[in-house]
Amino acid sequence: MTLAPQTSSTDARRQLIDFISADAVFHGDSARVSRLHERVNGTYVDARDVEREYSANDEELLRWVHDAFTEAFIGAHRIWGRPVPGGLDAYVREWAQAGRLMGVTDPPTSVAQLHAELTAFLADAKPDERVAAAVRFIRRPGLPGLTGRLYPILFGGAVASLDPRYRELLGLRRPWWPAITLTRVFLGVGTRVLGRMSPSEQNARARIARLEGRTVR
Repeated sequence: MTLAPQTSSTDARRQLIDFISADAVFHGDSARVSRLHERVNGTYVDARDVEREYSANDEELLRWVHDAFTEAFIGAHRIWGRPVPGGLDAYVREWAQAGRLMGVTDPPTSVAQLHAELTAFLADAKPDERVAAAVRFIRRPGLPGLTGRLYPILFGGAVASLDPRYRELLGLRRPWWPAITLTRVFLGVGTRVLGRMSPSEQNARARIARLEGRTVR
């Protein structure tokens, strides 16, 4: 951390303490998630029909989750979002720190690296009944009322936004109806009603502000 020449020693100590405190919070959150992961383990049959043990803390699985999350954000943002400050490579590079905190060694720091890793994962990907069950639940989660009636639009948009290779792997077909356009309309209406900043983003900004010792308006 570089300090301006006119910064007092008291201010320097305060900034250093703030930096260390924020770093400790992030590491603490990652440690809590890792402890939860310790309970998630079992066996599965891989693409070569070999039974393998797994744990949610296995680095290979952590990397897959990190890469899949990053790609999901990028894929959705390219279609429905606003420009990312600094570009998509900047997002991948900055989000890589989250992967490191979770135990991923050398996570991708560019879109090209991310896509290369995801393509490599496809060689070992194999759908089974557990995957099919997860897809069935995501397709029909049993949401009540108006939310449940509108949810198929979002699901259809998500399916349409997928790389065709992933759709095939999951046993899904691109909707015949204009799912991308209807999802854009749905999101536009939601933005007008709820505002541009979602509750999750508001909470994230408030937390960052607390770590930095300031107030969010």
